[in-house]
This record gives sequence, structure tokens and C-alpha cells, in this order.
Amino acid sequence: MGYIYITSFGDVEGRLLLGTARNVKEIFGLGVRVSSVPFPPRLGFNPKRNQYHAGTLLRYLEGVSFPNLVKLLAVVSFDLYEEGLNFVFGEAQLGGRNAVVSVFRLHSEDERLLFERTFKEVNHELGHTFGLTHCQDPRCVMSFSNSLSDVDRKTRFFCDSCQRKLSAALDLHSR
Repeated sequence: MGYIYITSFGDVEGRLLLGTARNVKEIFGLGVRVSSVPFPPRLGFNPKRNQYHAGTLLRYLEGVSFPNLVKLLAVVSFDLYEEGLNFVFGEAQLGGRNAVVSVFRLHSEDERLLFERTFKEVNHELGHTFGLTHCQDPRCVMSFSNSLSDVDRKTRFFCDSCQRKLSAALDLHSR
């Protein structure tokens, strides 16, 4: 049996990680393990931007190995960017193994809203690792989010079309 492993970098609350693990198990139907991965201080940090480069973190995760690893997700507390963008909520290797999601810009006074936003972005980025691209349905979790209002508009679930694609990808992993 394969597992989606979840780790965190920075100051991510344990309850948020456990909630994320439950969400991932429910949505993707694979086993989930929360594990620790050492993080080199300031890896990918750009002092001019005061942000971390998401692609650098994804490349770092390539060197991490766990038993029966299917996907590896890092949830981080710091702000992420990608070249040409002011920030990103997360990034993933399309059809690959690794994904990273930042909770930095997802915070809210309402803890429930923080959890919900995190689950949406986690499902979105893990969807990319299973080969899904952005969806035109604004309620689908695979719709592109450029702002918190975009995140809040969508659900944490896949539309019927994206769910069919995800199910086909998951079937390949279960063989």
C-alpha cells in the first residue's frame, strides 16, 4: 500500500497537520503519514523579497525518501513565491511526486476558515501531482486561485470531470 506523506517546515500547528491528514485520506483514499523532514535553515529564502522560492523547496523534497511513498506534501508557515508572481499559495510537480503549500496567506481570525483554506490548497496541489491541470469550474478545487476570494469561492472537492481524472490516476497507483 502506498502513502501520501505530509511534513511541515516552519511553525505549522500540529492540529492543522492532523486535520490536513484526515482531509487527504478522505479525498484521495490513500494511507497518510505525518512525518518529520529536516529543513536546512533559509533554504530558498530570498532576502530582497522576504519570501521563499517554492521551486527550490520542491527540488529539496526530491531527495527525501520514505517507505511506500506515493506523494510528499510539505505544509509551510512562510510566504512562497515563484518567478514572475508576487506570491503563490502552493506549487506542485505536475504528474510528479512533490507538492508544497504555504499557510502564510491563508490565515483568518476564524480557525475553521484557515483549516478549510488549507485543505483546498492541499487538495489542489496534490491534484496537480496526480496530473490534473487547472479547471474552468470556479467551484472545483482545481480552479486557479490568485487571491483569498478565489480560494474561498471554491470547494475542497473536485468537479465531476476532475474527479474522473483523479480516480483514473489513483487506480494506476493502486495497481
